[in-house]
Amino acid sequence: MIAFVDAHQHFQDIETHYYPWLCDVDRPAQLEGDLSPIRRNYLPADYLLDMKPVQLVKSVHIQNGWDPHDPVGETRWLQGLADAHGFPHAIVAFADLAAPDAAATLQAHCAFPNMRGIRQILNWHREPTYRVAPRADMMDDADWRRGFGFLSRYGLSFDLQIYWPQMESAYRLAKSYPDTLIILNHFGMPIDRSPEGISSWAAALAQLAQAPNVRIKISGLGLGHPHWTAQDTVPLVQRAIDTFGADRVMFGTNLPVDRLFSTTEAILDAYDIAVRNFSPAERESLFQLNAEMAYRI
Repeated sequence: MIAFVDAHQHFQDIETHYYPWLCDVDRPAQLEGDLSPIRRNYLPADYLLDMKPVQLVKSVHIQNGWDPHDPVGETRWLQGLADAHGFPHAIVAFADLAAPDAAATLQAHCAFPNMRGIRQILNWHREPTYRVAPRADMMDDADWRRGFGFLSRYGLSFDLQIYWPQMESAYRLAKSYPDTLIILNHFGMPIDRSPEGISSWAAALAQLAQAPNVRIKISGLGLGHPHWTAQDTVPLVQRAIDTFGADRVMFGTNLPVDRLFSTTEAILDAYDIAVRNFSPAERESLFQLNAEMAYRI
């Protein structure tokens, strides 16, 4: 594999900081299943060891469920890691965009030079195990949209994590805010891999791709499908790339979360297989340049 920019990874220090989804062992099971294998510190030295199979150039840290009462604390901590270790090169932080103080939170995040965007997980599903957002219609809520509108003021992108039934709302959102770059996480999370589920996911993805300010990130291969293989997953990755085009796609490992489902080598091998027939220039865009451009690194 050529030089690689990891567009989706996480650090965590659970001995010093509070991550409700990791630290609260009595929480109901969610999409990721048993978290005990990753209920530990995961810092730059651990990450760089995991990434030895690839020529790692840069990484983008995506908010990792830090104490929501102190979202800027995670950005402050991550900037300290970046200053000391060089990673991460970009920070995508958390903010509750529906909160009255959303603009103030964004401004506080932007005091740190590696700050690039916001992720507020919007996954809603009729099954509580797969549900994160409190409501299905967050993207259509007036207060939340007001907060979303502040992103362009601060030059921030938005990492979008949803399921396919929510993509119509996401398309309307993208059309309403054409100056805000939206990056769809985990290739649209096709957790239902029945023929009907894949067909619906593909159709929704095609509509969302019509918005020119939307990009897609290939990551989270095991979310909702923990026993994935290259044989059953690479065709979905290739469909996502075909839908968006090689200039609007990037790749991420989702480490350490995806260590729950596979090895780092298996993830990277699947990516390599998925783009094997692309030209060297297209591979460079997919594995490096697109992420560098999207996250301005």
